[in-house]
Amino acid sequence: MAPTRTAEKDTPAADGETKQRRKPGRAPVSCAECRRLKLRCDRKVPCETCVKRGCSALCPDGSLPTMKGPRKAAADAEQLKKRVKELEAALKTLQETVSDEPHPLLGGEPTAAPPAVPESITEASPPASSSNSNGSASQGGDEYELDPDVLDAFGTLTLGSRGEARFFGQTARSEYLLHAPERIVAYETLNLPRLTNITIDEAYKDLDMFCTSDDVGEEAMTCLPPITKALHLCDIFFTYSKFLWYPVSREYIVDDLIPSIYHPTEVAYCHVTKKHGLSLLLMIFALATLFDPDMPPYAAEAHEFYLLARVSLRWAPPAYDTTLASIQALIYMSIYLEMSDCEPAHTGSHKAWMQIRYATSMGQSIGLHLCSARWRLDDAAQAKRARVFWQLATYDAWLSFGYGRPPSISLEYVDSEVPKVEDAIVNDESPEDASYFVWSWQFTKMLHTIMASAFGAKQPTYAKIIELDRRVRDFPVPPALRLVCGVSETPPAPAHLSMQRLLVTMTKEMTLLNLHRPYFSLAVKDASEDPLRHKFGPSVMAVYRSAWRILTTVHNAYTAAPGIVGRYGLVWSYSLACAILLCLLIARASSSPLAGPCFVELEKVCKLFEEAASQCQFASNNIDVIRKLRKQAQSAMTSVRAEDDVAIASELDRLGGKTQLIKIIGERQLFCHSKAVFAPSSRSSGLEVSNLSGAYVQPLVAQDMRTFYQMADPGVGTNGLANGNGNVNGVANGNGLTNATANAPYNGSFMSGAYPDLSQADVATLMNFDLSAMWDPSVSQGGSLQGTAEYTQPNPADSEATWRALVQQLGI
Repeated sequence: MAPTRTAEKDTPAADGETKQRRKPGRAPVSCAECRRLKLRCDRKVPCETCVKRGCSALCPDGSLPTMKGPRKAAADAEQLKKRVKELEAALKTLQETVSDEPHPLLGGEPTAAPPAVPESITEASPPASSSNSNGSASQGGDEYELDPDVLDAFGTLTLGSRGEARFFGQTARSEYLLHAPERIVAYETLNLPRLTNITIDEAYKDLDMFCTSDDVGEEAMTCLPPITKALHLCDIFFTYSKFLWYPVSREYIVDDLIPSIYHPTEVAYCHVTKKHGLSLLLMIFALATLFDPDMPPYAAEAHEFYLLARVSLRWAPPAYDTTLASIQALIYMSIYLEMSDCEPAHTGSHKAWMQIRYATSMGQSIGLHLCSARWRLDDAAQAKRARVFWQLATYDAWLSFGYGRPPSISLEYVDSEVPKVEDAIVNDESPEDASYFVWSWQFTKMLHTIMASAFGAKQPTYAKIIELDRRVRDFPVPPALRLVCGVSETPPAPAHLSMQRLLVTMTKEMTLLNLHRPYFSLAVKDASEDPLRHKFGPSVMAVYRSAWRILTTVHNAYTAAPGIVGRYGLVWSYSLACAILLCLLIARASSSPLAGPCFVELEKVCKLFEEAASQCQFASNNIDVIRKLRKQAQSAMTSVRAEDDVAIASELDRLGGKTQLIKIIGERQLFCHSKAVFAPSSRSSGLEVSNLSGAYVQPLVAQDMRTFYQMADPGVGTNGLANGNGNVNGVANGNGLTNATANAPYNGSFMSGAYPDLSQADVATLMNFDLSAMWDPSVSQGGSLQGTAEYTQPNPADSEATWRALVQQLGI
C-alpha cells in the first residue's frame, strides 16, 4: 500500500521557536525571490541577483510582494527620487545656517546609522563589559532600563513641626538646597530714606488692590529722578538689554512715556495706559540702578524704584485692566527680584517665581498664548504680543527649572510662534543681537519637552536620557554665539557678545548637567574605583565636561567683564553647582582617572570665589561652602578622614539631587492677639432696647420690660424707654433729635390678657429690682433666692434664663 500523505505540522524547535516542516520531495535550490521572478540564481546566500536588486536581507527565504507591473514601480521610484532631492536641498539650506562644513548625509556616500550613545560623551568611556560587582552594564537590550525605585533623585522636602512645608525638585539650584533647612524670613526692609512707612506698606500690598492714597501718589512723583538722570538710566538699561533682559521700544520710552510724565500737557489726563507706563518706567530705573557701575551693588535706590513701580501698578491693577505694558512691568519685577536676591534665605528668588506665575496668568487672560492672526491684528501688534508671550514662557520655564517645579505654561495650549529674527528687532540692535533672544526662546520650547520627559513624576529610561542629550547637543547655535573653550580671541569680543556666549553656553551645559546628574550620582556611588566603566559611565563624562565648560567660560567672562559678572548671581549659582558635583566625584571615586582633573578645577573655582568675594555678594555668602568642598576633596585625595566626613558626604548626596526629607526643629514666633470678644451688634432692632444704665438687654427681657412699662402707663408705647444716654423716645440721631419711630408702638393686648391684677406698686417693685445683687446660679435649677448672700455678675448668655427664673419666683 502506498504511504498516506499526512498534513503538514509545525514541530517545536530546540530554542522554543516553531520550525516549519518541509514537504517531502525535491528541495528547492534557488532563493525565493529568484523563483518569484523566474531568474537564474547562483545559489549563494545572498545571491548576486538579490544583491543587485537591493534585497539581500530577504535572501534566501524572503521575497518582495508582487507589484501590478513595472510601470507602477517606475512611477513610485521617480516620485521617491524627487522627494529625496527636496529633502537634501532643505537639509543643505539648514546646514549652511549652523555650520560651514557640509552635512555628512550630503557627501554622496551612504553613512552609517548614528550611535545610540553620543560620541561627545563616550569617546573617553571604554566599552561596557558584562555585569560584575561594580555595577557595570550587562550586554543585552535592557542595559538602559532602570528600576524607578533605584534612581532616588526626586529632590528635597522640608517639613516643619506645625505642618509648614517646602519642596525643591530634582533640578533645584544648589544655593536653594544649601539653605533649604532654614526658614524663609520676612523680607527685611532696607534703609529707604526717601520713602515713608505708609508708602512702603502700600507697596507690599497685593497688586490686585486699588491704591487710593493721594499722599502716596504725591510722594511717588517726588521720588522720580531728574530728566537727565532718567535718560542716563534708560541708556544703561538698553545697554544691558542686549543680554540680560529683552528690551522695550526705545522710541516708546524716550519719545512718548518720559515726556508724558515729566512734561504733561494741560489737557493730559490719567488713564490706565499712563499708570502702567509709569510702572514700566520705574522698573527700567530699578534694573538700570542695579547694574549702574557708578552705584554700589544692590543699592537701596533700586529697591525704592521697585516699590514705587508696585504702587503705580496698584493705581490701575492689571487684574481689572490688563495691558501689555503692565505685563512687561510684571516681567521686569520678576527679573529684578531674582537678580537683586543677595540674602542667604533667597526670599527674593521665591517671590520672583511667584511673580512670574502671576504675570503668566495675566498674559493668558488676554490670549497671548494663541496666534494673534486669528483676530486679524496687524503685523506689528502680532509681533509685539508674541515677543511678550515668549518672554513670559522663557522666564517662567527657567525660574521653575531652578526650583525643580513644573512650569505654569503648557505648550499643548500654545500656538503662538516664536518671532523671527527680523521681528525680534525693536531698536537699533544688530541681527546677531536679536538672534540671541530668538535662540533662547526656541531653546525654551525644547526645555519644556525635556522637563516633561526627564523630570516628571515617572522616571524615564536611560535610552530616553541619551536621546534628550543628543537633542540638546544637536540644537543649533548661531555662528556668532559659538564659543571655543581654551582659545583666546584676537581682538577680544565686546562685553555684550562675551556675555551672550556665556549665557548660551551655560544654558545648554546646565541642561545637560541636570539631565545626567542623578545617573552620575548613582555611577560614582556604585563604581567608586572607575565610574566610567559603570553602565552610566556616559553620564559621568557628560557631567565632568559640562562642569569644565561652565567653569572655563565663567572664568573668561569674569576676566573680561568683572563688573557685570560680579553682580549677576546666576553665574555664581551655576559655578557652585559645578563645584559640588566635582567634589562629589572626588569624594566618592578618589581613585578614578577623573579625580585629579576634578580637583584642579575645584581649586580654580575656590580661587575665583575668593577673588570675587570682595565685590560679589553671592560669592561672599558661599565662600565658606566652597572652602568646605575643597577641604573634603583634599581629605579624599590624601585618604585622610576629616572629622565631619560623614555629615559632609550625606550633604553632598542631598545637593546632588538625592531624595531627602528634612524636618525643621522649632517654629516661627508670631504675635498672637487676645481671645475672641463678641461685640454687640450695632444694628437697631425691634427687640433690642437699653436699660436705664445703658447695658445691653436680651430680647426676651426687652419684651417683658415693654410689657411692664405698658402696665404702668397704658398710653406709653415702646418708645417711652429711656436709652443709656438718658434720652427718651428712642435713640437720638446725629442732629440731637430723638427717633420716635425706631420701633413700632406696642398695642397692649398681651398686657391686659396676661396680668390683669398687677398693681402699680408691683410694677414699681419690679422696675426697682436689682438683678446684679440678687442673682444666684441655683435659681435656674429651681433654688430659692436669698437676698443676704453675695452673688457674682451673670454672663450675658445666662441672662435670659435668669429673667425667667426671676419672674417665676415672683409668682407672675
